[in-house]
Amino acid sequence: MLTLNILGKEKTGEVLCASCVHEVTQKGFKGERLTFCSYGGGLRDLKFEVCECTAYTDRRIPPPDKPIGFIKPADTVRPKLTVIKIA
Repeated sequence: MLTLNILGKEKTGEVLCASCVHEVTQKGFKGERLTFCSYGGGLRDLKFEVCECTAYTDRRIPPPDKPIGFIKPADTVRPKLTVIKIA
């Protein structure tokens, strides 16, 4: 069972940013990790692990305007081609 909370997660020890669409993470070869937030356009350096955020958007939930799954080839829109003959 999956429990979601828009403002935060239940206390499972998981950092909230790990499942947010605004998270940008860089990991180094020696285990270093930098986490940034891209909400609002720029990149902000996160100095601590976040457990609540008003800008949190779960990346595991698809946006409502996009279909879930695949579309059939018949449903795709193909552009009409116009052939111009030059004499």
